[in-house]
Order: sequence, then C-alpha cells, then structure tokens
Amino acid sequence: MPNPQEDAMTETATGPVVCGYDGSRDARRAVAWAANWARDHDASLEVISADRAVGRVVAFDETARANVEGAMRDQLTDLVGQVPAIYRVVADSPVGALVETTGYASAIVVGSRGLTAREDFAMGSTSAGVVEHARCPVLVITPRTPEGHSSGPVVLAADGSEAGDPAAAFAFAEAERRGATLRVVHSVEVPRLPGASLFDLDQLAESVLAEDEKVVTDALAPHEARHPGVTVDLVLVVGEPATTIATEAAGAALLVTGSRGHGGFAGLLLGSVSRRLLQTAPCAVAVVRPTD
Repeated sequence: MPNPQEDAMTETATGPVVCGYDGSRDARRAVAWAANWARDHDASLEVISADRAVGRVVAFDETARANVEGAMRDQLTDLVGQVPAIYRVVADSPVGALVETTGYASAIVVGSRGLTAREDFAMGSTSAGVVEHARCPVLVITPRTPEGHSSGPVVLAADGSEAGDPAAAFAFAEAERRGATLRVVHSVEVPRLPGASLFDLDQLAESVLAEDEKVVTDALAPHEARHPGVTVDLVLVVGEPATTIATEAAGAALLVTGSRGHGGFAGLLLGSVSRRLLQTAPCAVAVVRPTD
C-alpha cells in the first residue's frame, strides 16, 4: 500500500539543501556537511545568512547585496567545491528565514552547539526552533559529529509510534542509498518503583521489551518490504533513552529520529529525547517530523 508520508518525502527530494551561515566556525562545519550531503544526493545548495538589519540594507541597495553575497561565496568556496550553490541574505530572524524554505527544500542543515545557552545563527535557539517548525528533514551537526564521510551504519531511534513513521522511511532510504546497515534502536526506561526489588524490575523490563519488540517490528515491516536490500539490526535496550540511543549510535554515519513519539503532547513538537540527542549524539542527527 502506498505510504503518503514517504511519497511526500520523495516528491521534495529534488529540492535544494539549505544551510544557515553566520561566519562562525560551527556554521562553516554545517556548510561543509551540507555541501557533502547535497553532492551525495545530487542536489544544489542554498546558503542563507539571516539578519534583520543587514537584510534591510541589501534589500534597498543591489550593490550592497552583491558585495555581501559575494563575500559569503568567497568565504565558502573551499567548502562547497563544485556543488551548485546560491547565497542569500535575508531580512528575517534565522529561524524564520530557514523555516520559510521548508516549502521547497529537501533538507535543512544547522549546527547544534549551545542548544540552551547561546542564540547566534547556527546555534542555540535557532537549531531548536528550526527543528520544531520545519516541514522537511532537519540535519543537525552536533559538536561530536566527525569531520568527513563515515562508513558506519545509519541508526534509527524507533518506538513504533505512528509519529515516527516518516523518520523510519527516511532512515531506510538513506541506508539503502549508502549501502549501509540500518541499526534500529528501541530503548525502554523502567521506573524504579518504591518497594520493587531488582528482580521485579528485571522481570518488568523483559516483559516490556517483549511487548515493544512486536510493536516496533510491525511498524518497520512496511519499510522493510519497500527496501528489501537493507539489512536491519534491531537493538532492544533498557535504560534512559537519550543516553542509550547515543551510546548505540557510536560510529554511526547518521542518527535518525522523529520529533516526538508515544506520549508526546501535540503542542510539544520536539520531545525531550530528541532534544537531548541534539546535544549528546556522537554523529549528525536527522530529525524527521510528520508532514501534516
């Protein structure tokens, strides 16, 4: 049966890869990663610098616009290489400018350093805001993301929820494109109930994992049918989800997660696990929200 979520993602796959840039070292890392992603996916690159004041100036002076955008091009030529790229200065907030591109972008790339501390372009509130509101996949380059290409597996954080289905579709497609194993990680946190012994908790963990395994495998089945060449390694672990998933993602080329899963509030677009993974993951994180 056709999957509307996956079909929608396929339709937008030819759009440009969009990346924010503010001249910082972290923004340069994001641009380099975005250029590699664009090259690997036969896409063009769009680099955006968003600043209300500068944007207003260049909006009224074409010479100023040409100078600013030309300076961006000169600064990034060594990172972009032969990838077709355009450079834009936008009179808007960084979040607003990047989210505005989600109607046509195939992916948005941002940095994550200082998610809760700083508010400059490629960091902090910008990355969180883009992830929460973008309608296309957002690739977050964490402080621990290795430089260059990785031949490791694609890791999918899965809970079997319907909200996580677009992330699963994205992960399977990316694993197939890379010829990589897809490591599916499902983590269960067992509460330490008052009066419960370690034996009781172990039994509870085994019971919950057994139930969840069927939920997860059932959710993965349609994607496996569409991508029969992808080898799937299902990992079921007990522990705090963000910690265990980050551990299982060691050596991965990419970690894919949804924005929220079971129990997520409709108004809370970025769940606590996804938010923590943007800070702790040892590789780039792709956050894929439902498109509706």
